[in-house]
Amino acid sequence: MMSIFLFFLVCASAFGAAPVTLESVISSVKGAYPALLGAKKDLESAEGELTSSRGAFDIQWKTSGRSSLRGFYVNDRFDSVLEQPTPFWGTSLFAGYRFGSGNFAVYDNRAKTLSGGEIRAGLEIPLWRNGPTDRRRASIWRAEKGVDAARGQMEVALIQSLRSGAQRYFEWVAAGRRLKIQKELLAIAEVRDKALLERTRHGDLPVFERRDNERAILQRRSQVILAERGVQQAAFELSLFYRDSEGNPVLPEESSLPPHLPEPPVVSHWNLEASLERAKKQRPEVGILTAQRNQNDFEKDLAENQMAPRIDFQLAAERGFGTGDPSSVPSELEAGVYLEIPLQRRAASGRRDQALATGQRIELQERLAKDRITMEVRDAHSNLVAAARRHEVAVGELALAKELEEGERVRFKNGDSNILFINIREQLTVDAALRELDALLDCHRSAVALDAATGDALSL
Repeated sequence: MMSIFLFFLVCASAFGAAPVTLESVISSVKGAYPALLGAKKDLESAEGELTSSRGAFDIQWKTSGRSSLRGFYVNDRFDSVLEQPTPFWGTSLFAGYRFGSGNFAVYDNRAKTLSGGEIRAGLEIPLWRNGPTDRRRASIWRAEKGVDAARGQMEVALIQSLRSGAQRYFEWVAAGRRLKIQKELLAIAEVRDKALLERTRHGDLPVFERRDNERAILQRRSQVILAERGVQQAAFELSLFYRDSEGNPVLPEESSLPPHLPEPPVVSHWNLEASLERAKKQRPEVGILTAQRNQNDFEKDLAENQMAPRIDFQLAAERGFGTGDPSSVPSELEAGVYLEIPLQRRAASGRRDQALATGQRIELQERLAKDRITMEVRDAHSNLVAAARRHEVAVGELALAKELEEGERVRFKNGDSNILFINIREQLTVDAALRELDALLDCHRSAVALDAATGDALSL
């Protein structure tokens, strides 16, 4: 591809113009094409979801205060605690301060503290359910793979956008060349018409011969009009990818057309087996499905874990300060176990079965994606080889058509031919030139398609 960029830069300096280059189109696609910008926003959204999921481990501060103003038990209570969930085996930490003074019922006497209040700290460790995995950690893992999948989708959008933009560019350049060929054909007939007019005035040539040339002029003007429309249509298509700094489509002018397409790419530069290997490493589709499969595995592991009993170990230490009831113990250390056994596990079981089926579907999609990538590389390579062969044949045909056209003119000067045969020869030469142009265009479109199929377009 870089050789193509250099080619157009040389053309710009040689002709003193500023033709639109493939490099500028590719730069425009990367910076302003809406489909690609949308994919980048999806990536930003996935990164935002990852940040949000990490918020499940944010420190929580809980504070409450209460006063009993009237009643048999008049007291004041204050409680403030910091809670910190951690990703380490689902362990949660807490630390807090509480204060309680006044009269309390016997069953509520633990709410009463010494005059300086009480500080406490502890932890809770899940031994089975929520130990290896829990919703907090699974959400983060899913979000991380979601970022990978979104990045892969952005690469898919980049490949597709660059492929379409580059192909529209080559089609626009080819349309300009097609117009130039038709204008040159028309100019030949118009110049010849002046000479034929002089000859008919002097009686050297029948008027019928000039009338046939006039017919050819009208026919060729019609072809020029069609070619002009082709350039306009190609420019419209290109403007979707060629945009200004604000993202608005730029309609390229006919004057900014490069003079012709570059030479065809060298087919030997593309080795099929090497292309297949690069595609396996560079194409993002398989990576996207791998990320989705990992996300699904997290859900399956979580569902299986949620089917297990909940056994949580709790440890807490308390320390009171100040004066108060002599029966109050200044320091305490408590340990406990919390047990919860699900008697029916349909919710978790259903999520596990759903994840298993989803995993099998993703595996099938991954197999199809690999097969499709292989097919696309083989097809693009085959098309490039065929286009190169067609171009080689078309070049030979064009050279022979020009030779026959020149020979027909010599015959006409010698009185052995007529305008009809000259027009036919000229049209056959133009047809050969257009076939050579179409084959050359197919060479470049196929090379672009092969770059996309192998993922090489990501390095442009």
